[in-house]
Amino acid sequence: MSAFAQLARVFLLVALCCGVAYADMYPSQVVVAAANIPDAGLAPENKAGDVAVSSLGVVKPDLGKYDPDKLEPAEPFGLPFSAALPADMTAKWQELQIRILADEKVIAACRADESACSQAARRFLSIVDFGREHEGRARLGLVNRAVNLTIRPVSDLEQYGYPDFWASPLQTLGSRAGDCEDYAIVKYVALHEMGFDTSNLRFVIVRDTARQTDHAVVAVRDGQGWLILDNRTMFILDAKDVRQYQPLFSLDQQSVRAFASAADRITDR
Repeated sequence: MSAFAQLARVFLLVALCCGVAYADMYPSQVVVAAANIPDAGLAPENKAGDVAVSSLGVVKPDLGKYDPDKLEPAEPFGLPFSAALPADMTAKWQELQIRILADEKVIAACRADESACSQAARRFLSIVDFGREHEGRARLGLVNRAVNLTIRPVSDLEQYGYPDFWASPLQTLGSRAGDCEDYAIVKYVALHEMGFDTSNLRFVIVRDTARQTDHAVVAVRDGQGWLILDNRTMFILDAKDVRQYQPLFSLDQQSVRAFASAADRITDR
């Protein structure tokens, strides 16, 4: 099996594992699957027409830079990048950005006219507005907690009929259900909406060596380090202290990159 094929397996395993890993936090919950369609929870197009909003941009592959002498780690977990990258990952992330842009237009229309709001847009703006009332780590903690409590853990296969589907924020908030990737995507976009520069935000896929599962989190640059927002805990974690998380892939609006640890994982097999 080629290196690309093996990395693609890692990509797929996140969808199969992360929801199960989170579900053990709420063993008594009964998950009700949403409609078996990828656009579940989206509001209809606003009759007022297109609304100009700032988009998260178009992504491209980028190996980034790594300087071990810098006090501030350039990326979460302070590791260099590798050239290894699944061929379809950039396309998958970029396709999600298109749906996020559509969400941003719905959200902007909701802000302009409350009668145009869907329940999903109202939930998103409630999280954003609540977070804006606070500063620093308190803001991050409130966003992390609000998203964690709003969404029920459920697999993509149960909800959408696909083994791996990355929902947009309004899709997830419409059904109020998702897996770890969906929690992370809502947090990523909500923080951007609050004014966080996307150069300081990362959607990160990790290997949880303690649980032997793949998982997705959001990393936020804070001063000289990175903080982790995780659907498995209400606490904000320092990336350097989360020793059981081995970073595999880092995604933002400008790039999709594989950490060296992802390549090492392939080499070891």
